[in-house]
Amino acid sequence: MKMRFAALLTASLALATSSAFASDMDDGHNHAAAYGEPGDAKKADRTVTIEATEIAFNVKELTFRKGETVRFVFVNKGEQPHEFMIADAAELADHRQMMQQMAGMSMESMGHKSPNAISTEPGETKELVWTFTNAGEFQFACNYPGHAEVGMEGKIVVK
Repeated sequence: MKMRFAALLTASLALATSSAFASDMDDGHNHAAAYGEPGDAKKADRTVTIEATEIAFNVKELTFRKGETVRFVFVNKGEQPHEFMIADAAELADHRQMMQQMAGMSMESMGHKSPNAISTEPGETKELVWTFTNAGEFQFACNYPGHAEVGMEGKIVVK
C-alpha cells in the first residue's frame, strides 16, 4: 500500500510539474522563445534528418540562418524511446530534471505536447518544424534519463 501511495504521489507531482510546463509552452498558441518558434511545414526552407541510435545522434552540430524554417525528420533507429528537443541550456536542464522525476515516462505519455520537442518509440519517425528567429547558440538533446549525459546532445548555431 505504501509503494502504491508513493507511486501515486510521484505521478501527481510529475503531472503538476508537467501542467505548469505545459501552461508555459502549449496552450494552442505559438510561443516564441530565444531559440525560435514553431514553424509552418509549407514554408520550410530545408529538411534535416536526425537519426537516433543507442545512444547517439548522427549529427553533433547544426548551423542555420536567422529566420530559417527547418523541417526536422527524427528517426528512432534505437531499441529504446528517444526524444529530440530544441532549447537553450536552461530549458534543457529543467526538462531533463523533470524527465528524471517521471521515471521512464515521456512528456507525451503524460498528455503534454511541447512545440519544441518530440518523443519517439523504437522504429518510429516523427517531424518537428521550427523557425529560428534569433541568432545565437542553442542546443538539441534527448532528455530521457542518462541519454544526454552520455552524448545524445548537440549544438545549434544560428547566424
